[in-house]
Amino acid sequence: MFVMLMNERAMSPESDLSREETPLLLSEHDHGHHDENGVVELKKSLLWRLYISHFLSTWNMRSYEFTVILLFAKAYPDTLLPTSIRGVLTNGATLLLSPAIGRWVDLHSRRFYTMRITILVQRLSIVFGCVLWIFLFLYLDTPHPHGRRQVMFVEEVVPRFKDVIVAVLMVFGIVERMCAVGNNLVMERDWVPTIASEVSSPPLHQLNAIMRRIDLISKILAPVFVSVLAIRLQNPGYLALITAVMNLGTVWVELISARSAWDKCNVLKLAREAKTTLEEEQYLPLRNSMDDERELVDHDHPLPTTTTTMVPPDRPGGEKKSGLWLYLSSDVCLASISSALQSFSVLSLSGPMTTYLLTRHYSLPLITAARTAISVIEIASTLIFPLAAGTTLLRRQAKADPMAVLGLSGVTFQLALLTPCFVALLLVPVPTDSTTTKDPASAFPLYTTLIFVFLGLSRLGHWTHNMAVQQIVQTRVPAAQRVEFSGVEMTFVSAAEIGRWGTAAIWSRPEQFKGVAAGGLVSVLVIWGLFTTWVVLSRHQQQKKRKEKRRGRE
Repeated sequence: MFVMLMNERAMSPESDLSREETPLLLSEHDHGHHDENGVVELKKSLLWRLYISHFLSTWNMRSYEFTVILLFAKAYPDTLLPTSIRGVLTNGATLLLSPAIGRWVDLHSRRFYTMRITILVQRLSIVFGCVLWIFLFLYLDTPHPHGRRQVMFVEEVVPRFKDVIVAVLMVFGIVERMCAVGNNLVMERDWVPTIASEVSSPPLHQLNAIMRRIDLISKILAPVFVSVLAIRLQNPGYLALITAVMNLGTVWVELISARSAWDKCNVLKLAREAKTTLEEEQYLPLRNSMDDERELVDHDHPLPTTTTTMVPPDRPGGEKKSGLWLYLSSDVCLASISSALQSFSVLSLSGPMTTYLLTRHYSLPLITAARTAISVIEIASTLIFPLAAGTTLLRRQAKADPMAVLGLSGVTFQLALLTPCFVALLLVPVPTDSTTTKDPASAFPLYTTLIFVFLGLSRLGHWTHNMAVQQIVQTRVPAAQRVEFSGVEMTFVSAAEIGRWGTAAIWSRPEQFKGVAAGGLVSVLVIWGLFTTWVVLSRHQQQKKRKEKRRGRE
């Protein structure tokens, strides 16, 4: 295995190819073939290897994420503060380091090298973190004041020991998150758009939906699996042990799947396009979002073409532009920010909401059932999105960008459903007596049902908007900048998550959570405003270009 991993070979930089030319070159490589209509059909063996690798990555990430939530709830049963601090720290590190990770990916021409590093380091950080959790929940026989023996956790015997262990766990959590970000950037923003296009089979929007579906399947099954273990196991340390064994047992399968996919695809083995200098960037082509979508479905032009604009130099002396400058100057910036800000809202069954429900004495089986049902709805969104995208593309709406239509429809639907969800949350009273252990689901069944139903259905809109923006970025940001652009985008995602965890940490008492939820609803309204603004500006730009073309013909 070590020889296989180290014997990685990269193609020479003869492939000084722009990503926009890739669809024309697919026939020269071995990862697919053309049918009679000229559509590139990707090999199923290649796709299945990608799916397996991505599934194992998301499964281990999701299972560890939910395991940590339960372990923190066990270690600190009366407050959201420790888990909120962890969320702030991990997302703060992501905010600061995501552009560097994107730049690191872009600087390495060998695509499998970056994939391998992110997989191995992430798995090791999870295993080491699980070992610390095992130590934290070790049983000890301790003397009893009346001469008997009693069994206690280590953290109950040595309180300071818990604080030290949790501090180290925070560090491992940061490392794990950084590797998860890197793995996601490599797979979704580099490998997938390199392999597929809108003229491949499956097309890019369908492959995006499949990869998102894999993530959501992991999101539904991993927490259920972890919850079943947590219910059956008395010692939380056993849960950490199983998580560690699972990561050690699957890391090699994930590496082999990714490596064999890389071996089967010459396009992936081509050296990554080098970053351009400032002098070259003066003539860097940027896609016009509206024209591209219309041309994708033009039967007279089966392959997408590129509308170019000149990027003026930002600094003298041949320096490279910063990733932040490239991000903010992109014509898809507002759309990207709108997607990134989705992470701010606590109106989903993420860490803060789950922890709040547990502190309010909602039962773990009920929360698990709700997560399962909501994840099924989210998976359904990945089936609906490709159908909606295909239908919208076939209509060839001259005045509407198909991805803009889907994105705006999704976020509008999300906002419409989260409003009654928030109202129902407000109507469930928080008892002033902290000793009350009554399940609110039995006391307020109607409000509880409304909370979970509207929360679940709103995820259809959330993921429709998310996948639409993902494809907007994949198809409109130049290939040489795509990963670094996505790295900067992750800083905005992390900033939003820091805001979410930070508000949960500042207002950490259960009775204060409704104010945090109100902020989450306002954030979705802001997201709707940002994306609507981007749609309006894009249409204005399209109309301006049409007028210029008419004048040119005259």
